[in-house]
Amino acid sequence: MSPTNATAAIDPDTLHGEFCSQRAKRSIRVTCYGSSSAKTPQPYLRAARDLGYTLAKRGHICVNGAGSFGCMAAMNDGAVLGNGHIVGVIHEMFVVDNWGDRKVSRDGGAHAALTKSASNSQDGESGPIREILVARGKDLQQRKRLLVENAESLVVLPGGPGTWDELWEMACARHLGLVQLPIVCINVDAYYEPFRAMLQRAHKEELVKLRPEDIVHFASTVEEAVRWIEIEVEKSAHIPNFDRASSELNRSSFFSPPSRDTPSSLLSTRLFDGSYSSWFKSGSTFLGGVALGIFIAYSTSHRSRFSP
Repeated sequence: MSPTNATAAIDPDTLHGEFCSQRAKRSIRVTCYGSSSAKTPQPYLRAARDLGYTLAKRGHICVNGAGSFGCMAAMNDGAVLGNGHIVGVIHEMFVVDNWGDRKVSRDGGAHAALTKSASNSQDGESGPIREILVARGKDLQQRKRLLVENAESLVVLPGGPGTWDELWEMACARHLGLVQLPIVCINVDAYYEPFRAMLQRAHKEELVKLRPEDIVHFASTVEEAVRWIEIEVEKSAHIPNFDRASSELNRSSFFSPPSRDTPSSLLSTRLFDGSYSSWFKSGSTFLGGVALGIFIAYSTSHRSRFSP
């Protein structure tokens, strides 16, 4: 049990509501950002736990930073209660204990649901799926990349600079057309109003080309947020070239093209392979052609100057 179990209860309306009593048409891989602080206020923890529970009951995959405190822990508490599919992404700096053929942290690192093969199976049903991906490197770039790998939508809870960094990086990618992932902030107690105001002012002063609502959506409740991403993902399935646009993320600094037979924890070694090498070869060929053209032009000019 994580530290938030006793304090962040599921809202009764969420627990017994009609929305959570039915599964969605199809499962969506939802990346969730949020605080990891043990001092996270209770309203944010309640929203996070409601989010984890709602995603689980709707049949979606909850991908998050695997933390054992803050919004990350609370959403995993909710997902566990809803018997949901959880994918945790943790950096190797927090890895200190064994779990099968992998190592994960039990204290202050990964959430309890991700540090052991716990199962909530009932009435003969199969147990929930728990996955953990271990990121490597001297910074958090690979961890951020693994969090959004194969994501179909992003949900953002209140958090600190780490959450803001993740949010704005993806908002920037969406604004530039590198991704079309739906991004929604759950605006608990108007926490993200300054962000909304910033986007509105930037658009008014022509610093961003897209309308603010086309970059980041703001929802007042968990149910509103999940309903919105379900609608947006369904709409995207009918947009021509959506997959092509999404694949542009491969060219960014935090998302190299994955190989189906390569473990996610080893993907950092591929950061400068794949698309990077093809771009490098193309660039080298182009520069070589330019150099050859300059050489030929110079040689022709030089010969004509001294010819009788």
